[in-house]
Amino acid sequence: MTRSIETNRLQLKALTKEAAPMVLSFYEENKELFEPWEPRRSLNFYTLSYQKAFLTAEHNQIADGKLIRYWVFLKDCPEEIVGTVCFQNILKEPYHSCSLGYKFNHRYLHQGYATESIQKCLEAVFYDHFIHRVDAYIMSDNIASQHLIERLDFKYEGTCKAFARINGTWTDHKHYALINSADSTLGLVDL
Repeated sequence: MTRSIETNRLQLKALTKEAAPMVLSFYEENKELFEPWEPRRSLNFYTLSYQKAFLTAEHNQIADGKLIRYWVFLKDCPEEIVGTVCFQNILKEPYHSCSLGYKFNHRYLHQGYATESIQKCLEAVFYDHFIHRVDAYIMSDNIASQHLIERLDFKYEGTCKAFARINGTWTDHKHYALINSADSTLGLVDL
């Protein structure tokens, strides 16, 4: 995984456990925005020790090629997290696929940061990691996220009934996918 990538306005980078205070602040500030769309959090999720352990576990998954996560920052404000883009459930031969997840600070919504950062991250997974297909599963009532993913040229493939347990309830998710249009079999053994 490339440790850091940039756009005109943003720096996207992997974080280590030393960034746990910053990550905790990001989650605490956006708790009301994030929680309706996510599984129930453990009681200690909003603690520094949990975030340190979480970042350590993610670092190990990244090293094992199972996960790619970029934390998003404004270039002129590197001490505050704007959002995060994550590629998980990475499958290698013969699939070369993964699932996309993302979340952004409520103060930075509707400014193009999500589109800009996800687009740049997609380039990285397609061309640096030889991913062929990226799937996105979005709750049926999360219209803003559906519009975002459609702007990024993901195609709707159907609805997955009772797909994920969110806040204790099995919820339907719309399934979108983006295929790497410039896919090449060159380098696939490098996964």
